[in-house]
Amino acid sequence: MKAYELGFGESADKLTIRPGKPIETDLPGARVAGWCGGRAPGIGTAAWPRSPVTGLPMTHVITLELPEDYRRKGEDLVALSFFHADDHVADDIEGVAELLEGTAPTAEQAADPFLAAVAATAAARHPQQRDLEDLIGGAHALLWLTAEEFAAPRIDPPADIRPAGLGDRYSRGQNAWDDSAPETTVWLGERTGDPNTGGGPDGDAAGQPGDRAASGHGPGGGSAVGQDLGWQTLDVIRRHRSTATRPRMPMPHAPRRSLPRAFPASLPTTGHRHTAESAFRPSIPVR
Repeated sequence: MKAYELGFGESADKLTIRPGKPIETDLPGARVAGWCGGRAPGIGTAAWPRSPVTGLPMTHVITLELPEDYRRKGEDLVALSFFHADDHVADDIEGVAELLEGTAPTAEQAADPFLAAVAATAAARHPQQRDLEDLIGGAHALLWLTAEEFAAPRIDPPADIRPAGLGDRYSRGQNAWDDSAPETTVWLGERTGDPNTGGGPDGDAAGQPGDRAASGHGPGGGSAVGQDLGWQTLDVIRRHRSTATRPRMPMPHAPRRSLPRAFPASLPTTGHRHTAESAFRPSIPVR
């Protein structure tokens, strides 16, 4: 198994470690692997994930084509998309959670343009969507994509139809209408010379005992950067800097550029929402 680095920018010879940041990185042989911010992949506008608290469309954080050895959900699922709501302190919009869980709208709700759009999202839910909740209660959505969906034209968020009485930014969380970052190309380059490559979460790759906390790869290691543009939710990328990283770590924090050791082969099947800790714990170690 190989380890990879992510770079952000519109030219392979001028990549940065985070979108819009001045710190550059060198990724020899890097290839285009997706994009972050802006539009979502071609999943259909109605299927754009929404916050279960406010019903507003989540911001699109990143869509990434995975290397073949990271496609653990199946050979036909070649990429994934990550969405973020930052709604842990947002005000609940009555009826949204039940509608997104599939409850049929009442006549009154069906006559409300906003709630009708929320109900349409539930009906069009992507078959590979998994809803996640971080440790402070913020909602996220992870979607596995086919090659056709990844290659399809990118889509804009749903029409901006807002509920009556929507509060300020603090009380509405983040959403695709107000808070989307500019689209930036994501590049993928192989990391070479890493002795941890191919090691298990608790293994001693290259014969060296692991000290995750000291190295910055484990709970308590590493450093948090600013929480701008929704990137604090991509701890699943920032924390998993090498293939020997334990994928059970707290969220949210800003990411660094490494691709996680492995994405989960399966997720819990009870209900729609799962904690980020359980969702990103691989069910089968990859050696």
